[in-house]
Amino acid sequence: MRRPLISVIVPVYKVEDVLARCLDSLCRQSLQNIEILLVDDASPDRCGAICEAYAEKDPRFRVIHHSENRGLSAARNTGIAQASADYLMFVDSDDWVHEDFCKLPYECAMRNSADLVMFGYRNIFDNALKHKADSFVNTIRDGYKTRDEAIELSFKAYGMVTWNKLYRKKLFDDISYPVGWLYEDTATTYKLIWKAASIYCLENVLYFYYHRSDSITGKKPTKQTIGEQFLVCWEQYCNLTKWGYKTDGLDGFILNWALSYCIRTNLDFSDKTYGTAADIIENVSRMPRNLKWKRRLLVQIFRFSPTVFNLICKLANKQIS
Repeated sequence: MRRPLISVIVPVYKVEDVLARCLDSLCRQSLQNIEILLVDDASPDRCGAICEAYAEKDPRFRVIHHSENRGLSAARNTGIAQASADYLMFVDSDDWVHEDFCKLPYECAMRNSADLVMFGYRNIFDNALKHKADSFVNTIRDGYKTRDEAIELSFKAYGMVTWNKLYRKKLFDDISYPVGWLYEDTATTYKLIWKAASIYCLENVLYFYYHRSDSITGKKPTKQTIGEQFLVCWEQYCNLTKWGYKTDGLDGFILNWALSYCIRTNLDFSDKTYGTAADIIENVSRMPRNLKWKRRLLVQIFRFSPTVFNLICKLANKQIS
């Protein structure tokens, strides 16, 4: 078998009801010379058997079984370590992809000598989440992007997600997904963008992101989950600032997350996370232009009196357990 052009990494865990849809979309890829690494993260259902069945009928599939559940980051890291191609792509096992998911980004990378290719995706919601939207598309115009432009696009439209990109494998030489973190994409993607020497965007919609009501993003947030996401975003802000990336958009991004944490949790300066968020709200010197007027007002109220701010959030029933 020829060396594959792309290694597609698919972490698999507790998705037996939708896994076939994902794997069928990979079977239909117009670019044939690929390998598809299915990392079974010790799934307790029939996922492991389903993966083996696909590997039996299609030699491009290779199954790797974890002996114990280690989480999404560990599964992705296993796939990266086992990948034999020079380019990597990622698919979550409850999503599916366009038949040109591999072909168009790969041809783009070859044509433009790109280390990283970003492309459009469509959000699709299950029945329990239909109130959000039937579907909506995130896309952008074709063209080269500087790393600053690519970071800004990720804040605005693309999201700091793993799966709507093709990566040169060398980008992962000193970068891995943090094991045990809930928001591993947010903690990792910006590092890969910053490291890439050449970045190209495709306007094509090639990925279909399925929002499940029982997923991390679909579930109602808790103090722990919103706190973890805020701290990941804070680390991202600190690193990008240290590396020389400083924009009004970045200030708005972290101020928005600091506000979100303080809005949804009770006033408690003994909570280190609350203290970090409060310091951000109080010390941003210039109000970011991309911050909505209601958030601007809340910043002013917090600076006037955190106690009044907390009371307003309680009366508005915004706080979570």
